Amino acid sequence: MKNLIYQYWDGDINEGAKFSSKLMKAYAKQIESDYIFELNPKFRTDLGKYSPHYGQFKIVYDSLFNKYDRVLFADTDVFPVENLNKNIFDEFTSDVGICTEPYQPKARLKMKGSINSKNDEKWAKAIEKKWKAKMPRGEDGLLKVYNSGVVLYSQKGIEQMRKRFVDFKKYVNYIKSCDLPVFYTCDQPYLHAMLKVCELNYQEMENGWNSYIHYILDENQNKKINDTRNKNTKFVHIQLRGADNFSEDVLWRITNRSIAEWRI
Repeated sequence: MKNLIYQYWDGDINEGAKFSSKLMKAYAKQIESDYIFELNPKFRTDLGKYSPHYGQFKIVYDSLFNKYDRVLFADTDVFPVENLNKNIFDEFTSDVGICTEPYQPKARLKMKGSINSKNDEKWAKAIEKKWKAKMPRGEDGLLKVYNSGVVLYSQKGIEQMRKRFVDFKKYVNYIKSCDLPVFYTCDQPYLHAMLKVCELNYQEMENGWNSYIHYILDENQNKKINDTRNKNTKFVHIQLRGADNFSEDVLWRITNRSIAEWRI
């Protein structure tokens, strides 16, 4: 099978994106995959604040990708761990592959910002009302959260998406009309919804392919780091404020070393 890893960046590229591209290109070579990085493809510019985020869906609509059996999209804040030799495509057996954010559903019950459990539920009801699709829930009954930073596409999945995807602008305008925060208009909730609206055959990838690191507030509203890396971690999704401009050395340490060794 012919595989591809695709990344892009709109705007002036930062050090983090350059380093992610460097590592992903090397990883693609390791697993005998093609690699494409595009600077300023500007796939969509008419969808508001999150227009650049819809760039991954160029995979669905551009004939450039038709020759590939499977395509991996990775955000430019995603970094392969050192000496990674496991092939992500070997674990991809469906038409779409995506990771959950297992920490988020319970955390959002306590979040006070615009992204919270109450708005998640409001968004899910809006999707069901408009398109008769129920959003997936975990065993605890809470809505699952999918992360669009690492997404796998099969050619069959691409063809189905091209035929079934709801028009981006139609989705964005509808979510706005539901008086939801602007976050719910971005690519992540859109893809989350389309998995069910379009009845796509998708799989939840092992979370080690998208181990995210980000800041959270503890019970006393003090900022601390939530580090989801473990022995299964293969890709690290660094979502720390300011990390886009960290040096290669710092980003490498965050990806591969303990918090005590980060020195940030």
